[in-house]
Amino acid sequence: MVNASLKYVDLIRQRTAKWANWFPEQQEIRVGSYGRFSAQTGKFEVEGNVYDPEFQKLLDATDGKMKLSDHLPVLDEEEKDFAVGSMGVRAKEFSPGADVVEGIDKAKYKEDWQFLQDKRGAMLVMYKPRQEHFPKGKVFEALYKVPELKDKYIVPTVYKCRAYAIYLSHKTGEKISLALLPKSGEGNETQLEWWTNSKVEYLQVGTDKDYVFSPLFTCQRKIPLVRPLMRDSPTPDPEDAGFWMEVYPPWEPLDDDGEIDPVYDDNQEDDPNVYIPRRDSVYVPYPISDDSDDE
Repeated sequence: MVNASLKYVDLIRQRTAKWANWFPEQQEIRVGSYGRFSAQTGKFEVEGNVYDPEFQKLLDATDGKMKLSDHLPVLDEEEKDFAVGSMGVRAKEFSPGADVVEGIDKAKYKEDWQFLQDKRGAMLVMYKPRQEHFPKGKVFEALYKVPELKDKYIVPTVYKCRAYAIYLSHKTGEKISLALLPKSGEGNETQLEWWTNSKVEYLQVGTDKDYVFSPLFTCQRKIPLVRPLMRDSPTPDPEDAGFWMEVYPPWEPLDDDGEIDPVYDDNQEDDPNVYIPRRDSVYVPYPISDDSDDE
């Protein structure tokens, strides 16, 4: 039994240092969402959003000045197609052979993907994505002061697209041909549809006329403020995103089926003085303040 969602998220993160959404049709990830990752599925379990009216009350209690409704997310212009595979996965020139479909010359995207034999691989394609993100300025600074975000992960950037394709391989050395075509029929000039020569279990595709899918996003969490080296020195104020850090997966290294790798055995796992990147913890190379005001 393959834990497909967890393995896919883990492989894409290793390749991009970003977080993948295995459920683009079911779950929309929005800028400002906060929560935690499931160690069983890799799904980002949203607990709320900083742009919700309920969260503004929490912000008012700590800041009293910042109105997030005046600092809404910024949507950037279209980028080039985003296509990435995990280690060993290769994108190749489109060559579907006799399976070629009519109208392939009008394809918006077309490529073959070659996967390895006996090794699990992952692929993500986004058609002309747009990044949506926090505006530059004081948003991160204000959010840092909200104690309810302690130990929560927050989404500052989301890749949004009209069409996506994601796949987790079966370790059979398979090759998949993919093409994104204008949808046939009169009046469908702006609509798209995927074509593939493969019928495989873990291939997911989706299209829409709007930027409704969020297959990839970034996540950050607070860095605890450190105690000043000099007793009378003031604790520094957080500046923009400078006091936020990337987050680590809350699961141990996985085998090819997305299960905890039995080979992994770190004898120092319980040693609090040893930094283990895979462990869900924050590493700060200075003493952490015990004062509640520092949170």
